[in-house]
Amino acid sequence: MKRWQKAMAAIACSGAILIASGVGADPVHASTFQTQAYAPVVLLQPGQDIPFSVQFTAGFQAKVTNLRTKAVTTIDLSANKTKYMDKGIYQADGKLLRTMDGFTQKLVELVPFRDAKGNLRWIGKQIMWGFNNEDYVAVATSVWNVVDNKPQLLSLTVEKADEDNMPSQEVSINSGFSMRGDSTYVLDTKYADVTGDGVKDQILLIGDKMGFSMNQTAKNLRLVVREGKDHQQTIIPVGKRDQGLLPKLAIADGNQDQVKDILVTMPTAAGNVYSQITWKENRPRPVVEQDQLNNRTVYQPVMGVHGEAVAMKRLR
Repeated sequence: MKRWQKAMAAIACSGAILIASGVGADPVHASTFQTQAYAPVVLLQPGQDIPFSVQFTAGFQAKVTNLRTKAVTTIDLSANKTKYMDKGIYQADGKLLRTMDGFTQKLVELVPFRDAKGNLRWIGKQIMWGFNNEDYVAVATSVWNVVDNKPQLLSLTVEKADEDNMPSQEVSINSGFSMRGDSTYVLDTKYADVTGDGVKDQILLIGDKMGFSMNQTAKNLRLVVREGKDHQQTIIPVGKRDQGLLPKLAIADGNQDQVKDILVTMPTAAGNVYSQITWKENRPRPVVEQDQLNNRTVYQPVMGVHGEAVAMKRLR
């Protein structure tokens, strides 16, 4: 499905959004996920964008300013100081050699998700760069509710970018993915080196669902890894348990072998199901077999601030 078709369908569907979980409402339980709301990706109007400026300052720091509220967040850039010194931006002692402004991604779409209490919300991410589109400085994460087709901002955080968990800039969430049928969609994306060759890869989570609403069970979940080095594409089953509501990806080194692994979270009526895939000997394989990974006496998920699993912790 082409990007313009996705955009037009999302606009056409936006008038049918039905919200049952407003601000302060009771948590939405997993068993009622599919009856609570129609939840497409929401496209924002230009006036709803959150504008930022990025200015490099002395001491290997960047000042990120919300141009609406004037709130300022200071970001530490020292992890990339060698790169900045090579570009003639800083001296070794942190002195700024020339004025340097960064770049900010516009906020154009909001993706539905379930927060830690089970409420249906929408999340937006704006990536900020320095001198190129892989020089990540910060990421602004906004959480929204949608009432009467109108997005309402609930919270906004600006923090140092986690380079391993940046979304793909090439593939849009909820775009169609060409398989044998017409019901396969991209459900989440990441852009990170998961093959261990030093070049970042495109990681897609795809699944089968009926139409543009994301708040429905997606079945036959698979990972697609498009290798950055040679552009080879590998399609990987997530395991025998392969369906979920608003499934998500996270990148973390689950087995501490210096190769980033792909963690898949699959919310279901009975709770979350997880799979974790790594690259060994130039091919994908589970970090831990799915049945063992989902044994809560052995593994527990480490939850992020937005209710998503960011890692799995071995208990024994």
